[in-house]
Amino acid sequence: MRPLLALTAVVVSLAWAAAAQAQLRIVNYNVNNSDPAAFGPRAGMDAVFRGMNASAKGGFARPIDVLILEEAESVATTGTAYAALLNSVTSGTSYLRSTVDAGSTGSGRPIAVYNSAAVTLVAEKKIGSLTGTASQPRQTMRYQFRPVGYDSTADFYVYASHYKASTGAANEAERNVEARAIRTDADALGQGASVIYAGDLNFYSSSEAGFQTLTGTGNGQAFDPVNRVGSWSGSTTYKDVHTQSPATTAVFNGQVTGGVDDRFDFQLITDEVRDGGGFDYITNSYWAFGNTATHSINQAISTGSAATLAARIPGYTSAQATAVLTALTQVTDHLPVLADYQLPAKMTASLAAPPSRVIRGASVSGTLTVSNSAPVAVVAGADGLDYAFAGTGGFATSGTGSDAALGASNTHLLAFSTTAAGLRSGTVNVTASSPQAMNATFSGTISTSVLDRAIGSFASAATTTSLTLDFGTLIRGGASGSSSFSIFNRPAASGTTWTARLDLDGVSSTLPAGIFSTSLAPFTNLAPGSSRSFGVAMTTATTGSFAGGYTLAMSDEDLPGATAQSLSISIRAIVMPPLAGDVNFDAFIDILDIADFLGGGRFDSGLTAGWSQGDFNSDSQVDILDVADMLGADRFDAGDYRPAGTAFSAGLAAVPEPAAGLATQLALAAVSIAMLRRGRRKSPS
Repeated sequence: MRPLLALTAVVVSLAWAAAAQAQLRIVNYNVNNSDPAAFGPRAGMDAVFRGMNASAKGGFARPIDVLILEEAESVATTGTAYAALLNSVTSGTSYLRSTVDAGSTGSGRPIAVYNSAAVTLVAEKKIGSLTGTASQPRQTMRYQFRPVGYDSTADFYVYASHYKASTGAANEAERNVEARAIRTDADALGQGASVIYAGDLNFYSSSEAGFQTLTGTGNGQAFDPVNRVGSWSGSTTYKDVHTQSPATTAVFNGQVTGGVDDRFDFQLITDEVRDGGGFDYITNSYWAFGNTATHSINQAISTGSAATLAARIPGYTSAQATAVLTALTQVTDHLPVLADYQLPAKMTASLAAPPSRVIRGASVSGTLTVSNSAPVAVVAGADGLDYAFAGTGGFATSGTGSDAALGASNTHLLAFSTTAAGLRSGTVNVTASSPQAMNATFSGTISTSVLDRAIGSFASAATTTSLTLDFGTLIRGGASGSSSFSIFNRPAASGTTWTARLDLDGVSSTLPAGIFSTSLAPFTNLAPGSSRSFGVAMTTATTGSFAGGYTLAMSDEDLPGATAQSLSISIRAIVMPPLAGDVNFDAFIDILDIADFLGGGRFDSGLTAGWSQGDFNSDSQVDILDVADMLGADRFDAGDYRPAGTAFSAGLAAVPEPAAGLATQLALAAVSIAMLRRGRRKSPS
């Protein structure tokens, strides 16, 4: 092999290795290897195979997937040798041979070699008889193949034949016997079978009885994929489909010469292989390899244009194409027929569920994804996928779609019903309508929990969305006010199982700063039937009337369909100054205050004092003036001095109050004590 040709072969082989499963390339070739002493491929056959693997007349290159050989010595000898050669020139493949030898009275027999990475040989059957009134020189082999990754719906049949040769009525009658045997078997396969009639059929004209038998009406009716019917022998009109003989000079014993002038080799197909769907012939891919119709009629194929051939073999130079043309004249006495076939579509579908939990009324969808996953290297390598889908249960959507091979897949958003709380299910069924589609049906079912909305409330028994906290009137400097409350998530009518959890998202306030405080803080996922407790407190440092409140931004838990709600708390309070004598700021002037007043030790002491020590007139001293203020208030033992109806809570147990006379006496006693202390301070020491 020339170095440049070898380099090209390596590059192309690497590309094939990356796409072992793809559209199919089928070749039939009379290799003239029936002699037991010369049963294997001759020198140069590797160049022919590399050229066929790299050829792209139909738009793409593809290694041979099925090789039908005529004039093979046997499957054990010729078949093994050709499988080994193909494995040596093609990367990423594993070629095997057929196992059954057809009967033959001479000139070998048809066999099959196939790429097991692309197809499986399902069955082999001998057709025809070598004896009797309907005898034929060689039996036809029927091979049933199945593309890898497909089921029996994608099976196709190849009838491998080598009909009786030569002109004359007797030979034509023999060919018709062979054709009838094949049609009888093919018709029995039934309507819809994908059939290829391949081989050296030795017809000189389409008007021959045998050709008419093959193309006659019926289940197995054959068609010429290139529609080149007529009188082929010696006609320049049909030189582009001629296959015999590529040589004019014999280079091995038994090689037929005479130049290219006959169409003996064919691939004919049934209507199912040309209807545009499923396993199907790829338009413009059929040709007698090496024949570009540029050769001279009745001359060697090597008289054709190497440049034109190179244009059909991407990456080849004219010099490389010349080497291929030369090899075609030396390896056998026929040209191979090559054709490419598309695979059926292969549907892959999946259904992605909506979120597992949603709020009633949410707009959610299931996602149906459908793609044509046929294992091809080019778009033309597989049939397009056409399909329809329909939903039931939670899905009420239906539609259709299509996807080419190597497409990006289709995504369908299917609305899912959330109108009622509970566990909702939906099913989507997808059916492919493309002929012979693999995985033609799909069914997916999903389930989603639909929840009623959370119900925020200040009460558990009834929905209460507003709350008033009245602190009443508090005494400045006295105890701070406080109040507690709870937030409930009330179960909906559907019960706790189907009620959403409750979130507190935020709290806003209209209360004056520095007066009120609260333990309110955002929370999430309060379970239905549960509650959270909080409190509000206020300081009594400032006199005044205060009002405002809190707005609580509530919502369902963070799920699709969540809605917002709000709760409100109104707060009011008054802080009034204490009356003179209310030493302990409890809104009562009673014996407790007198006790605190006398026990403070500040009366007429000259020490700085505050209200709680008895300084009621704010002069920082406790003296007779403060006593006068206390007596002047005239509230001793008169009860709560806050305006009626404004007390928030007494908060104290009742304590018997002393009589007014006693209070007066106590006050006078206090004055007397003070006078006595002054006198003592004035006496000489």
